[in-house]
Amino acid sequence: MAVWTDISDAVLEPGKPIRSVDGIALRENPKAIAEGAAGAPKIQTLALDSEVVTTEKVASQAVTAPKLAVTAAETTWVGNMFSNLSLGARGMLAFAKAVSGGSVGPGGTRSGSVLRYTSLASDEPTTIIPSGTWMCLGSAGTDGTLWVRVA
Repeated sequence: MAVWTDISDAVLEPGKPIRSVDGIALRENPKAIAEGAAGAPKIQTLALDSEVVTTEKVASQAVTAPKLAVTAAETTWVGNMFSNLSLGARGMLAFAKAVSGGSVGPGGTRSGSVLRYTSLASDEPTTIIPSGTWMCLGSAGTDGTLWVRVA
């Protein structure tokens, strides 16, 4: 990483040769600015081109939940994405009944092959077999409960 060096105006004399130490600093200082070195001026937002930050430039896990905007637009977007999930898609919620595998509590998982969609009003589950892996969000013994597809 480059090091930022303050160069005094007093050492830069018009019409005189530049000292090598100042020439090195003049070469290294732009690198130090770009790298965010200690003491270097910071690049201001207005100096950046629009759309300069792309997905490829965001470091893994650099954007955390507290940094995300939560406005009506984002809430609507999330709602639209969720409502467009097809039946049984990953992230989808379902009221289902385990037809084998014994009891499971909140956080337990079951293969979709042992679940059947059901309702609160019916003891008889449907014959539709969900695919994937589902996590129990309630308590499932012989009754139906809420599940979320996790894989």
